[in-house]
Amino acid sequence: MKYFEIFDCEHAVKDPMVCETNLEDLKINKRIFRICKEFTGSENIKFYAELKEDDGTPDDFLQNTEMVPIFSPRMREAIEEAGITGIQYIPIEVEHYNKEKLEGYCIANVLNSVSDALDIDKSIFWNSKSDNGKLLLYIPSIKSEKVPDSIDIFRLKYDERIENDYSTFIVVSERFKSIIAKNKFTGIGFSKNRAE
Repeated sequence: MKYFEIFDCEHAVKDPMVCETNLEDLKINKRIFRICKEFTGSENIKFYAELKEDDGTPDDFLQNTEMVPIFSPRMREAIEEAGITGIQYIPIEVEHYNKEKLEGYCIANVLNSVSDALDIDKSIFWNSKSDNGKLLLYIPSIKSEKVPDSIDIFRLKYDERIENDYSTFIVVSERFKSIIAKNKFTGIGFSKNRAE
């Protein structure tokens, strides 16, 4: 199967909405949504257009300054109808600059993780290392044969050589990508796996 890295802000609407968030005020680190664990908080998470010039049309993959994956209601519905699992949908408030609310948007907290799927030899790393001497991954390459066929969306779990425990990016299957293309969802693009 082919796999792709998700890119946000791709195929965006002409004048997209770009949101700020209250995560810092709530003392929630955005990295909590990158460790493939269920979020159990009950805080009232908000994403909003703080400036009038950022208050455009919202994409289906909502643009935001923290790069947290946020799905529109119609994107979530299409993905659920296709039987894609491994996502915790966390309800959030989304507001235009004039405080008008957008219903149904949610953080897509990816719960699936796959270890041993990073192809170290074909991946590209930054020239420098982290302060503790670990590798800093720039462009990953994925060993497709290490990903179970039942998983359509996941993050990579790294070994002790890499700086972070989990990837900051989300990887999806060709099936997931085809759902996005078929429905013409906005704000999301894909980069093909370097190993293929």
